[in-house]
Amino acid sequence: MAYQPAPAPMQQPAPVKQGNGFGVTALVLGIIAIAGFWIPLLNVGSIIIGVIALIFAIIALAKAGSRGGKGKGTGGTGLVLAVLAIAGSIIWNIIVVDMLKDGADSIKEESIQECVETGEGLLTEADCEAEWDRIQGELTE
Repeated sequence: MAYQPAPAPMQQPAPVKQGNGFGVTALVLGIIAIAGFWIPLLNVGSIIIGVIALIFAIIALAKAGSRGGKGKGTGGTGLVLAVLAIAGSIIWNIIVVDMLKDGADSIKEESIQECVETGEGLLTEADCEAEWDRIQGELTE
């Protein structure tokens, strides 16, 4: 009597790796936002990217709970980076605008003082300031 060959072993399906794409996206966007927040004018884009990263991070953390905590680290890190980028961009914008305002005020004061000095006593500080305001009005129209 002939023996039948043993059946071929069943191949086990490869385990499905459950990643958290939202967490990775939040992390990458958070890194981009934090890298660009200190560049004046471009940091407005960092605020936008930071808000998008914040949204992805919140979704990632919500999904991590349903997956037994997988992806919680990337989502949490993305959340922290997004918040830091948004706050840093806003603070940096305030600092830069304040510096520009101080510089403009200094130029105005120096120009008015120079106008009074070169007017040889014929122009008062009020006259020079009125002229400054008139010229500034023409430039902004």
